[in-house]
Amino acid sequence: MILIVGANGFFGNQLQKLFLKKKIEFFASDISLKENNFLDIRNKDSIKDIIKKNNIKIIINCSCEPATSKSKKKLWSTNVEGNNNLIKCCLEFNIKKYIYISTSAIWVKNYENPVDESEEYNPVENYGKSKIQAEKDIISSNLNNWTIFRVPMIVSKERLGILSLLFDLIISNKKIPLLGTGENILQFIHADDLSNYIYLSLSTIEKNIYNVGSEENVSLKSLIEKLILKSNSKSKIVLVKDLGFSFILNFLNKLNLSPLNIYHLNMLRYSLTLNSNKIYKNYKIRPKIKTSEMILEALNNYRENLGKNTINTEITNPIKPGVFKIIKFFL
Repeated sequence: MILIVGANGFFGNQLQKLFLKKKIEFFASDISLKENNFLDIRNKDSIKDIIKKNNIKIIINCSCEPATSKSKKKLWSTNVEGNNNLIKCCLEFNIKKYIYISTSAIWVKNYENPVDESEEYNPVENYGKSKIQAEKDIISSNLNNWTIFRVPMIVSKERLGILSLLFDLIISNKKIPLLGTGENILQFIHADDLSNYIYLSLSTIEKNIYNVGSEENVSLKSLIEKLILKSNSKSKIVLVKDLGFSFILNFLNKLNLSPLNIYHLNMLRYSLTLNSNKIYKNYKIRPKIKTSEMILEALNNYRENLGKNTINTEITNPIKPGVFKIIKFFL
């Protein structure tokens, strides 16, 4: 039996869809679920109980305290201590495979070339730091079979969160301000493509880290232009020099007045793409869905369903706009 940890989160829900399609037996667990499916990875006894009752042989850790969290304590207790508890239980119960979902937030600066798995860490906030520590704990453990997937933003048609700010402007035919030139290169990964890689990983014996991203790398400006064109919006892009706006927005984020933290702001300014050649070589498949296609799919779903999704998570709900509600009025 496969244990999906964080099954009620955005990607955990997406992964279940593939497993159901493939008729793979799994047990869904999450801190937000009730009774037998409840799992708090910060409590080792909670993990042990589920492993014993369900004869777990493989664990997939999709759980995390998100990048929007302002609590270092929560980030560390879930992303680091919780991960450590899972590692210890894997060793105690001789779990055959441990799969961990990491993030590109371990690298936050401007990269001219795609980064590979050997790139030196460069986080700027506690979320990225917590994921780095989790990676290190897996690598230094005595686990015999583990895979770490490093991914950029995971997208499906249900993805909203921070994207809802952009979608609202496009749907409302508002001007879209971009800090800098908008020529920074972005890359995302579709939940279906990542799920396919995890499916292949189930039967792969290894100790490996993989970068996984869409094969389409596109500038922020070009991506938004495509969204405007494909959605028949009258929005226009307005380039704005960053004369301290990033500092102000990050400060307002700390006061809960802006949804954009330092990680989001840097993502809007910096280029970062992942070199995925290693996983292409080892797993023999490539992602099918382009970055622009997956964002357009999410935009269309948002417009058609007024932001209501069957999956109720922080990432699948529109983000609270805060000060952007006022800014939007002047655009």
